Amino acid sequence: MAAIQPMKTIALWICRLLLGGTFAYAAVQKIAEPTAFATDIEHFRLLPHPLTLALALYLPWLELFCSAAVLARKYEPSALLLIALMCGVFFIALTSAWCRDLDINCGCFGHSNATSALPWAIARSLALGLLALLLFKQSPSVSSQ
Repeated sequence: MAAIQPMKTIALWICRLLLGGTFAYAAVQKIAEPTAFATDIEHFRLLPHPLTLALALYLPWLELFCSAAVLARKYEPSALLLIALMCGVFFIALTSAWCRDLDINCGCFGHSNATSALPWAIARSLALGLLALLLFKQSPSVSSQ
């Protein structure tokens, strides 16, 4: 039983690196091209133009701060819940676009990375959201309560 704890710790660190690294990479790509990201958001046809612009400017920074919090383990539970929430909202937006048969770039990793088909993006969003919830459940401040 004692050998399981180090393996669990390593697995959780790998999950944190995967989640935090993915969100950091995605954020940096979108921060570099906010206009292109705003265009990607607009293609979903879900939000009015002013809200699209605000989202394109502020969402990548929220992703970056959340990823830093997960990797640094500072404010980790809150960051994990925010990531899970972002993934959930994005899952709904992607599913809506897919159901409406929109041929769009999800904008997940910036405008230049337009290779992601919607079903793959939906699955990835769901997986990352579930990973964030798993890590939240394993957070020491949450599991000790």
